[in-house]
Amino acid sequence: MLPAVLLGVLAALLLSPGLLVGPSLDPSVFVQVASELKHGATLYADAWDHKPPGIYLLYAAGQLLLPFLDEWLVAWLLSMAATTGTALLVARILRRTDVAPAVTWVAAAGAVVAMAQYLTALGGGLTEPIALLPLTAALALAVGTASIGRLLLIGALLSVTLLIAIPLLPGAVAVLAYVAWRPGLRAVPLVVAGGALPALATAGWLAWTGALEAAVDAVVGYSAAYRLTNDAAGWMLSAPVVTWTVLALLFLIGPALLGITAGWRVGGQRRALALAAVGWIGLSLVLFAYQGRFFAHYAIPLAVPLAILAGFGMERLTVVLGSVRAGAPRLAAALPVLLVVLISVAAAVAGGRFEWLPVARDHERSLRVAEAIRAQTDEGDTIWVWGNEPQLYLAAERRSATHYDYLYPLVTPGYTTAEMVADTAADLAAEPPPVIVDAGSREPGVVGFQQLLIPRPLTSDGRDLDILDPLRDFVRGHYTEGQ
Repeated sequence: MLPAVLLGVLAALLLSPGLLVGPSLDPSVFVQVASELKHGATLYADAWDHKPPGIYLLYAAGQLLLPFLDEWLVAWLLSMAATTGTALLVARILRRTDVAPAVTWVAAAGAVVAMAQYLTALGGGLTEPIALLPLTAALALAVGTASIGRLLLIGALLSVTLLIAIPLLPGAVAVLAYVAWRPGLRAVPLVVAGGALPALATAGWLAWTGALEAAVDAVVGYSAAYRLTNDAAGWMLSAPVVTWTVLALLFLIGPALLGITAGWRVGGQRRALALAAVGWIGLSLVLFAYQGRFFAHYAIPLAVPLAILAGFGMERLTVVLGSVRAGAPRLAAALPVLLVVLISVAAAVAGGRFEWLPVARDHERSLRVAEAIRAQTDEGDTIWVWGNEPQLYLAAERRSATHYDYLYPLVTPGYTTAEMVADTAADLAAEPPPVIVDAGSREPGVVGFQQLLIPRPLTSDGRDLDILDPLRDFVRGHYTEGQ
């Protein structure tokens, strides 16, 4: 019980910066879309985003069940619980392969650090930790004795995983391969059958609400167009983040490399788990390359295979260090381990600060602007934010006047159409919001998103299509500029 509590405390401490500076871009969107659903909006059709539906439904359910809590706090608590639960499942998996208890808990703590440090988690609210919990549960079930009910449940958990975050597909494939090897190929149809139920139920719900076509357009169409925007500059933008992430995870990568050979030599279930973990990591690297861009939170799912391999490696390392004569020789042998840990800590702090500063600056500005919005609007009013600062809706406690809580979908080559822009202008004209906020840059004229009325230099990650004049014309004709 005590180790589980300590893992929860560790997760909460590492995620606590999210409570200080609020959510980053993606979690802001998830929480705001969930809030729109809670108020009766139709997912994708009325409240647009491009992730699978699981995260919005989960956050909306949390908001309904905990109406007395701030909506962002609900998402943060779910992230903390998912991180802790995943680490406990990692410990369970390692215990089932007879890894020493002390090593098991150290590896589980390592998984928490990898998942929850600010560099990767951005203070919580992301899809990856939430989806990683059912995926790790599926692996934990696969490590046990196979039965029809267990195999069906594994399939359902894998399906739920992908309904929350498609980038966890490599892990789902690795778990399915593990099942096919251990119980045998005859088990695969049962896993597939178990996975079909959540997928079909979700598709049926989307069709019933009239959102299925919009869901396919957003999840498939936008994601494909966004990937193409990364071809020009994606890896150049990603290089610093890749460096920080690798160095910050070095404390797990080092023992994990040792764990590959250690798991193979032991054979049996450890060998199967080691191969599944290596496959998970390898397929994830292929997916990173295919996407053409890397963000540090993409590495969160790797915490599980790295921690499993690291558990095998750390157990082997304790044997090696135990065989070295006590005193100065043992200390000298342990120095490389300490050096790796120090490098990871330094990289996590430096990389986390790199990610923290813009979020903190945006949060500070959002609070000031939100105060002004609340003073000029009523509780039931809508607002519209020009740019990509959806946390402003949360801070102001106001809903969006259009389908889009941020404007990337309206500036993405290969996805955005003139009809989408015209529809957005029509939404504004039908019920003009009392306030429109230009949040395209931190101050007038400074480099940022496409200009609204005030000229500014453009910074771009490839999503720079500009057919937004109908929106500018509407704002220019119906609003006066204020501060």
